[in-house]
Amino acid sequence: MTPAATIPLTPALADSRLDRAGIEKPLVSVIVTSFNYAPYVLDCLRSVARQAYPHWECIVVDDCSTDDSPALIQAFVDSPEAGGRFAFARHEANGGQMEGFKTGLAQAKGVFAVLLDADDVLLEDFLEVHLHTHLGRLPVAFTSSNQYQIDGLGRIVSGEHLDHHSKGAYRYVRKTTFQRGFWIWATASSMMFRVETLRLILENQPRSFRICADYYIAHFANLIGYSLLIPTIHGCYRRHGENNFGSNPVLGAINSVGCMTKHPPHAEFRQAIIDHMLGNKARFKPILGRKDFVTMLFRVGTWEEIREAARKHPDVLPGPEWKLRLRYWLFRLSRLKLNRTPWPQRLEAVDPS
Repeated sequence: MTPAATIPLTPALADSRLDRAGIEKPLVSVIVTSFNYAPYVLDCLRSVARQAYPHWECIVVDDCSTDDSPALIQAFVDSPEAGGRFAFARHEANGGQMEGFKTGLAQAKGVFAVLLDADDVLLEDFLEVHLHTHLGRLPVAFTSSNQYQIDGLGRIVSGEHLDHHSKGAYRYVRKTTFQRGFWIWATASSMMFRVETLRLILENQPRSFRICADYYIAHFANLIGYSLLIPTIHGCYRRHGENNFGSNPVLGAINSVGCMTKHPPHAEFRQAIIDHMLGNKARFKPILGRKDFVTMLFRVGTWEEIREAARKHPDVLPGPEWKLRLRYWLFRLSRLKLNRTPWPQRLEAVDPS
């Protein structure tokens, strides 16, 4: 594994010709979502303020907290330490994780965005390394780096995030299907997204997920524009026992780091993606094209879900049912080898620099 400090700047960030031409470096919007995280939120905000990459803004969204975290956030936003680069938004009613992301996204001015939970911490090179990767040779919808795991007292308890499948190399994640659930990235706080991708999959989405919103966002984004795993560690995921999903302790390499009894059913995420695509087909079709629009529906839905979608949207999935069924199963047959291959072997190792 190459230390982050030895990864060279990509040409886009180091190219002095861009500076002379007056081309600006990309702005990154860090969206922090907080609910009753008074013991941790200041550590989180200070980690944003310490970023080595200078072109960022931070939008903090409080989801109707009942502890003293709103007062702590406001005091930090008004302090010299914040440098006037933090904005604070408050919900009047508790809406959950996805609604917090939507609120922050509506105010974001950046080209890229980080969706940061208020109990997590970014290391000082997080933004810089993710931009190195994004502006390399392989444009992707989002990147995900590895994470240390820390406890509620800020003590490190694991040297990596067990869900992150980089296996010591940059790995390009593409050609996924979504009939079955899987997870190969770290948490939402490990990711940097293209803002336009987030707008496409979150705007006008009436269905919301109070927890595990990153499951919907990461999978949908990967279906559209793929992703890249960064093997090095640039943040800390906090396990304090009251996490909405990742509440299991670190027992070893074989236990689930998330409490699956709290995770919404996979079928709900699948249906949310299908409904969003069909409800916003005027936005998706020019991007994907008609053929790839239908193919992406096949990559997400079961046959029963596709048949129901065809009944409601005959303009998108026209023709007799037997023809649609044949087309669907021919597609599924073509993905059979892909679906049976273990994830770590299926990913392609690449060097984005």
